Amino acid sequence: MLGIIGGSGIYELEGLKNAQWQEVDTPFGKPSDAVLVGELDGVKVAFLPRHGRGHRIPPTLLNVRANISALKQLGVTDIIALSAVGSLKEDLPPGTFVVVDQFIDLTRGRQSTFFDEGLVAHVSMAHPVCSRVGDAAETAAKGAGGAFRRGGTYVCMEGPQFSSKAESNIYRSWGAHVIGMTNMPEAKLAREAEICFATVAMVTDFDCWHPDHDAVTAAQVAATFTQNANRARELVRRVIPLLGKHPERCPKGCDRALDSAVLTAPQARDELRQRLLQAAGLRIEIAPAKHDPHGLQKLIRTVPDFPKKGIQFRDITTLLEDGPGFKRAVRALAERYKGQRIDKIMGIDARGFILGGAMAYELGCGFAPVRKKGKLPGATLRMEYALEYGTDAVEIREEGLERGERVVIVDDLIATGGTAEAAIKLARMKEAVVVETCFVIELPDLGGRKRLEATGAPVHSLVTFEGD
Repeated sequence: MLGIIGGSGIYELEGLKNAQWQEVDTPFGKPSDAVLVGELDGVKVAFLPRHGRGHRIPPTLLNVRANISALKQLGVTDIIALSAVGSLKEDLPPGTFVVVDQFIDLTRGRQSTFFDEGLVAHVSMAHPVCSRVGDAAETAAKGAGGAFRRGGTYVCMEGPQFSSKAESNIYRSWGAHVIGMTNMPEAKLAREAEICFATVAMVTDFDCWHPDHDAVTAAQVAATFTQNANRARELVRRVIPLLGKHPERCPKGCDRALDSAVLTAPQARDELRQRLLQAAGLRIEIAPAKHDPHGLQKLIRTVPDFPKKGIQFRDITTLLEDGPGFKRAVRALAERYKGQRIDKIMGIDARGFILGGAMAYELGCGFAPVRKKGKLPGATLRMEYALEYGTDAVEIREEGLERGERVVIVDDLIATGGTAEAAIKLARMKEAVVVETCFVIELPDLGGRKRLEATGAPVHSLVTFEGD
């Protein structure tokens, strides 16, 4: 699938068949907007407006990890990123399109990697642009007409202000060709996600170094947007069939960037980070979890034919009744999140109240109960979910969570995952961030883990039982 990231002035992509705007959840939050997914000439295309429709998000606040993760989760293998830029060269006047091949990253404070403490990786950025995708962009740009250049260095500054004249002259002295605010860390994150990436930089002005452009204004830049946008749409229309078939192996190795990049020894890798990156679509191999690292299985009794014939009911009551065992289970869950910012534990009715309350105490955070319908007084949010026969629903107090709060969802057991999935949706209705869902018991044969990870929520459990 081909991904198109639309820059300033390009918020729609006309002509796609069966086009639908799809909301995509990622482990890193929401991307800039829904993704427009459709087909052109039989090629699947995913279009993401970088700044959101209507240009709502400034460069500094772009959630680039979520943007790249959303495209990766949709199956994107190649990205053409369109970007409005200023020119640092006399021979690159406004209206020129440049397929850049190098970047200088001057951004500050942006999240520029998917990897973090507990899982360290260093990908090569010596050649940050996939030349195969660049070749296609060059062919398409020539077909679209207008001034064009293949090759050049893109300086990515922080913004949102334009450069000072002194800064502009420094960048020129470095031999850079264009300056923009958005293509870093896009290129870095695309490389970590093993997506072939190329940028088409669309010149809107000469930047302030030029005597005739010494006071660049947003109005002047916007005046060139429309002209460039029309050519850019024609370029995209022409590039899509050229990149319709992704090779089995990228000849430049973009799709194998992680082969020798991960340095953290397998036994030292943080499991939560591994599962988070896997949910984000990255090619991360996860070693099988230990079956019962905390010695809890012997404290959990199995009740046959309950609540109906054929079911092996894994009963946590006996674990709760054992003081040392209960303490061990709570500590094992809580210790996992110490050192992180956790605002609330969301405990699922009813055993999740016992575990979640103890965890919240250990972590010094709040507790938000997820109750069966009709049990909470006052205004609530409700989420229905499917059962084997019929439906059920869970609720949270409407004011129980706040936007941006980081939450952990806890219950005693994960089987099919329906109730936990409903809890995830309730949290996201309030725009809270689900750090992880955690359980004492997991029944892997029933597929709950895959169901929850498909929503972008990592899963952690302390002990697994085979069968149902």
